[in-house]
Amino acid sequence: MYTSVRTCVCVFIEWLIRPKFTQTNLTCTQVVFIGTTTTIRRMHFLGFLFLHLLNQVSAFSNITVKESIGGLITDPWVLDDRKRIDAETVDQVTPIIIVTTTAATYDLSLACLKGNLTFSQNSITPHLLVCNFTGHTDIPLSISFDTDISEVATLLPPFWMYLSPGSVDMTLNFTICLHRMGSVYLKVWMREAKPGGREGVLFSFDPSNDTSVKQYTSWLVNGSRVYEAGGGAAMGLHLKILRSRGIMETIFRAIVAVMVCALTLVMGCELDVMLIWKHFKKPVAPIIGFICQYGLMPLIAFGVAMVVPIKSEFGFGLLTTGCCPGGGGSNIWTLLLHGDLNLSMTMTFISSITALGMMPLMLFIYGRFFLDTRAIHIPYTQIAGQLCYVVVPVVLGMLIKWRFPNSAKRMVRLFLRPLAFSFIFIIIGFGIYVNLPIYALLGAYPLLFPIAAALPWMGFLLAALLAFLCRRSRAEILTISIETGIQNNGIAILVLLYSMPQPEGDIGAAIPLVVGFITPFPLMLAYAVVAIREGKCSQCCRKKKITELVGTDDEEQQKGLKSSSKDQNFETIIP
Repeated sequence: MYTSVRTCVCVFIEWLIRPKFTQTNLTCTQVVFIGTTTTIRRMHFLGFLFLHLLNQVSAFSNITVKESIGGLITDPWVLDDRKRIDAETVDQVTPIIIVTTTAATYDLSLACLKGNLTFSQNSITPHLLVCNFTGHTDIPLSISFDTDISEVATLLPPFWMYLSPGSVDMTLNFTICLHRMGSVYLKVWMREAKPGGREGVLFSFDPSNDTSVKQYTSWLVNGSRVYEAGGGAAMGLHLKILRSRGIMETIFRAIVAVMVCALTLVMGCELDVMLIWKHFKKPVAPIIGFICQYGLMPLIAFGVAMVVPIKSEFGFGLLTTGCCPGGGGSNIWTLLLHGDLNLSMTMTFISSITALGMMPLMLFIYGRFFLDTRAIHIPYTQIAGQLCYVVVPVVLGMLIKWRFPNSAKRMVRLFLRPLAFSFIFIIIGFGIYVNLPIYALLGAYPLLFPIAAALPWMGFLLAALLAFLCRRSRAEILTISIETGIQNNGIAILVLLYSMPQPEGDIGAAIPLVVGFITPFPLMLAYAVVAIREGKCSQCCRKKKITELVGTDDEEQQKGLKSSSKDQNFETIIP
């Protein structure tokens, strides 16, 4: 303990006498912890140093870390370990992944089949990972195993074992319990041990059990001292837990596609060709909507992603959602809230066409802050397919209105609102069930709620403000606001799945899913207000009609009484 305190004082004095350092000229300071020798680089805050020293005293493998509510890992040593492990394995193209740790007195490696490092989340039963542990050591070692993020996956149980000097060739069976989708690293730590231990026995470790901790530290040289001559303290394997995909997801997509086609067909029966042509001839409102769609929304998404501390997968997911064209749900809400449906369909068509060029441009401008822009892939075929879902049924609906106007009116009256409400309920209810593993991330990352709400809700507000400043009508302001805030989240999910490896793509896809879930809430509130007002107006109209009818009946009765009295008087005068 005295050595640790003395070292901390030395580091503090050195920090005081060298206050003007930069990241480029800062020399590395060797800090001796209780049982740990490691290189501390670029320490900007003294308090963080003492916090790390405190953690070193009681940790089993000193690799357990917790993510922030935005998914960030702030421990620099854990981040360095992850980068080193990924750099060691990224170029290995063989079916077997091999990681090594080498020092002056030992050379050990861990080998495993690459396919066994990827797990599916469809099973709640623990998974078995078999690895070969080989090499040699000249000194006794205590080797501990654990995962670095226990919320994603854990070993059942975490354990350590004793190695005597000599050759090592054994098979290790790791029992891994999966908790949620994500990436986790299985870490292996080497520590110099006292001679005379029991080799080949796996000792489970429970940090809350004093007996287990005492048994572990009693075999370590100087209590809990990590042995590593070269500065690297661990080797490990990158484990990936992927979202399971089944038949329900295919059914959900098919139902959504059919309902979108049916809805746009019925909405096409409501459109007026002359009004659409009017918007194209004087495209003031479509231009405002275009500026909001591809100027305002990407900027909002980028600003929120850069200001709020979230992991890069979430940041790129938010940016991709902000760069998408308007979604088909905007037409439904425009209709329900009595906006300009012709303008809404015009803006949806324009934003979908221009998305083929504007999405790559916006992602190229802003995407470089989150990942390599060369990895971004725009699914042009899927965007064209989404455009066909909008254009073809709408054209058919307009043809029905032209040839059979009475049938078109009947279709609109009977099917439009029921289909619209059914579509909303299916998207929210069935969509949550199908994407439940992604929505489960909200419990681990509650910060996703406010950032997902910020994008569409700020889009609603700022687009309405811009349209108001441009002196548009109430219906156009409402339509521009709805078209701007409601995004085509399906395209965002496709871009993320094509541009990012798994499970990072599915993790990033949580953002458009949450955005799609949380977007309609202010619109539902607005619809409730509209429905109440319409109900009151209808009641007032009924009362007015009733009073008018009663008034006319009274007048007729009075006229009848007057005429009858006149007749009686006439009869009395002329007998």
